[in-house]
Amino acid sequence: MDLAATQSLYTTVLWAAFAVSALFGAIAHRTQFCTMGAISDIVNMGDWTRMRMWIMAIGVAMAGFHTMAALGWIDPTRTIYYNGRVIWLSALTGGALFGFGMVLASGCGSKTLVRMGGGSLKAVVGLCVMGVAACGTRRGSTAGVRGGAVVRFARGGQAGGGLA
Repeated sequence: MDLAATQSLYTTVLWAAFAVSALFGAIAHRTQFCTMGAISDIVNMGDWTRMRMWIMAIGVAMAGFHTMAALGWIDPTRTIYYNGRVIWLSALTGGALFGFGMVLASGCGSKTLVRMGGGSLKAVVGLCVMGVAACGTRRGSTAGVRGGAVVRFARGGQAGGGLA
């Protein structure tokens, strides 16, 4: 592929990403698409409408992923999420910390992005903290705790290689 074709593809991908992002933002804003809001609606009002949206989104994502894998467009074994075992303690700990962070930020990541698009400075700070925490968990200051203690406990005290 020559330079002109690469630049054209680069521009096309950027415009497509912008269009999809704008569409997601409009739909998320209109439907109040938020994980914490969906759970809150169930607990406080018994309304499952937003949770049904999340269940549908998860189903579509799973179907799309498996379709792309079946067509050979992606190789699932080459992702960081591919692992032959379920590390349940990492999932529980991460889920609890993520939920706590959602409460502090007044919403999930998608809601934070929508609020940021509306001009909320609190959302900008929340998104920055979310990014720093994600980097710290994967490769930074808290990666040792995640990799050393939580994963070792889940393996029954065995040390081992590989990403968890």
